[in-house]
Amino acid sequence: MATFPALTPATRVVTPAQFQVQQHGSMNGRYGFTLLCNSPRDQLIELTFAALSTADKDLIVDHYDGQSSGFLAFDVPNSLLSGFTPGDYIAGGFLWRYSQPPEVVDRPAGDVGSCTLVHDVSISLISQVADLQFVAGADLRIGVSFDPGDAAVVAPGADLTLALSLDPGALTVTPAGADLTITVSFAAGAATTP
Repeated sequence: MATFPALTPATRVVTPAQFQVQQHGSMNGRYGFTLLCNSPRDQLIELTFAALSTADKDLIVDHYDGQSSGFLAFDVPNSLLSGFTPGDYIAGGFLWRYSQPPEVVDRPAGDVGSCTLVHDVSISLISQVADLQFVAGADLRIGVSFDPGDAAVVAPGADLTLALSLDPGALTVTPAGADLTITVSFAAGAATTP
């Protein structure tokens, strides 16, 4: 995860994150609402950098390319918020992705006809939850069945072992102390045949 370059924007537009809510209508005209998450998401930050040098413009474009466009999430430095801390704008635990490619406008520096170019760069970032978020009441259900085959018989008290492992993936952040253990037990029963 590469942090965004420490450049100070000329303008900043922040659209606060929202909780995802689903509205349900009924025949009597009343509406119900279901909260679909336990943290707000999809905060937008639109930034404009004015009169950047070619080297600074390249920092932004190279960062965008290094993040595989909008695929890889990244952290932003405090300089993007021009003296404010991220907590003034966003709740903790968020990373950012590009919501669209950077827009670059090349223009002459100073007088018309100047051979030296400066670059105005606009970017739009969208928040992504960085920490593992738990939804109250959510559960994981795993159905397991054993097929002993046509000729096999499973005797009472037979030792059946199931090993499960959870791989949160390369891009998932798992907080320290999170327990990813699943305990499975089997009760002894009567012998069965298929």
